[in-house]
Amino acid sequence: MKSIKNIRIILKPVINLVKTGETIKNLRKLNEFSVQDLQEVFGFEYPQAIYAWEQGKNAPSIDNLLVLARLFKVSMDDIVKYNLVQVKCFCSEHAASCMIQNPAACEQCKFRKTA
Repeated sequence: MKSIKNIRIILKPVINLVKTGETIKNLRKLNEFSVQDLQEVFGFEYPQAIYAWEQGKNAPSIDNLLVLARLFKVSMDDIVKYNLVQVKCFCSEHAASCMIQNPAACEQCKFRKTA
């Protein structure tokens, strides 16, 4: 086993479901869509998915985020809110290149959340 040469701090984005939900709700109202309007656009049988997004219980899928961005005339980055969490990467190579090579096979890469 190779010795660990580098310790890197990576800022990992983590979706803030509550703030993302608040943003969806605000954009929906700003664009004068009702929950039922969105339900129809997405073809949902029930509106619970929309309410779950707005209440921060779930995040829309990537496909649904694309639709919301188009409807609201914003980018997906304007909808998704996130926090950055510091993570330590202990690796003999740069974390990104190591993960690209084969994340499952790299026994030296260990990511640890920092306090």
